[in-house]
Amino acid sequence: MTGTPSRPPAFIRRHAATSIANDPNALVTLVCDENFWVRREAARNPETPGWVIDLLVRAGAAPDLRGRDGHVDVSMTPQELHRLVECGPWARQLVADHPNAGFAVLAALASMSSQRIRASVARHANTAPETLDRLCADAEPDVRTLAARHPSTSSETLDLLAGAGASPDLTTASGTARCDPSALSDVAALGPFGRFLAARHPTCPSAVLEEVAVDEDWCVRSALFDNPSAPRRLTELVLGESMTEPLESLATPDPEQLTALADHPLPEIRLAVVRHPSADAATLGKLASDGTRDIRRLVAADPRTDPSDIALLVRAGSTADLAGLAEPDLGLDPNLLASLSLGGSWARQLAVRHPSTPPSSIGRLLCDSDPRLREWAAAHPSVPQETVALIQRAGGAEDWQGVGESDPSMTIAELQRVASLGPWGAWVVSWHPNAPTSLSA
Repeated sequence: MTGTPSRPPAFIRRHAATSIANDPNALVTLVCDENFWVRREAARNPETPGWVIDLLVRAGAAPDLRGRDGHVDVSMTPQELHRLVECGPWARQLVADHPNAGFAVLAALASMSSQRIRASVARHANTAPETLDRLCADAEPDVRTLAARHPSTSSETLDLLAGAGASPDLTTASGTARCDPSALSDVAALGPFGRFLAARHPTCPSAVLEEVAVDEDWCVRSALFDNPSAPRRLTELVLGESMTEPLESLATPDPEQLTALADHPLPEIRLAVVRHPSADAATLGKLASDGTRDIRRLVAADPRTDPSDIALLVRAGSTADLAGLAEPDLGLDPNLLASLSLGGSWARQLAVRHPSTPPSSIGRLLCDSDPRLREWAAAHPSVPQETVALIQRAGGAEDWQGVGESDPSMTIAELQRVASLGPWGAWVVSWHPNAPTSLSA
């Protein structure tokens, strides 16, 4: 899907909503912003056109635009809804859920970058079959599943995707394509998931493989590593600078290579490892803590994954599908949390959020390679203040992002202690004037 273009952060948009005058078009966009505080300030601006606020309220918005009030004006015309579509992201979400949205408006919304909007279109009663065909091949599994359940979705499209190897609910690939190779181009034309399915097949047309190698969606690109016939130049194009040795596909790796590839820097490779028929429970357990949601979600759905690996992450505060955060089990053994703090990105994120994680583990997470985890560790109720002080004396900035003033009186032993906490600690120490030669910047 096309990414959302960069734009000013919410606090700048909020200021603009307060101060703009003589630019009604800009205020229309701001009063339809996805951020409530931006909408509120735009609604208070006397220069904001009244017609757009009226349309928003009729489409289901609460009078203060905080959210929805459950009252939808069913007399709204498709023309009025189409006008709202052009106003801003929050307005588009209201239109996508409005019962009077027409098939043309819904078709346009199906191409939006917002997963929530596409999901609303996939469940809307007025969505046309041809739009549902595209949503059945959407980049997001949740959208595809909704489209597959829609009563207007054509059985031909579902059969085409199933023949290309899609699971019945369209969440993932269930096996090898059994459709005629000539149909793979039609599958690829449906959308990202179609390109993914087609590219896995050894007889996939070369034109499709060329497109997949430069696809904007890394999940789609990962399909090349399932295809033993994919040309080396295409797999090397995907690997780019991460390639340390030739890797044409994951068709026949030995077990040790497969386990090693679970640490590959490219998510395309790690996702292909999860799909590999030879992936064992230990490899999948390792990838259950991957930093990429799509990889974790596929691991959670794989019957080969050890249920105990999933159960521990769930108790630590993960949803069962490993895609999001949930309330943790406050009675979880601190020793298990200490073990999680040494694991993959997701395991460390769960550990740094849990109130029972031991102070020594929080101290290590203060020097994690992920800046978010360092910030969260610094805010943990059990953060060891003496470790915080030591890191900051070594030169760790108070925002846990960069290097600040260091204490020149620090000893080599103190600097080595900071460096041993984690990669960020070693980097901070490397800038200290007393840094050991092996750590000098």
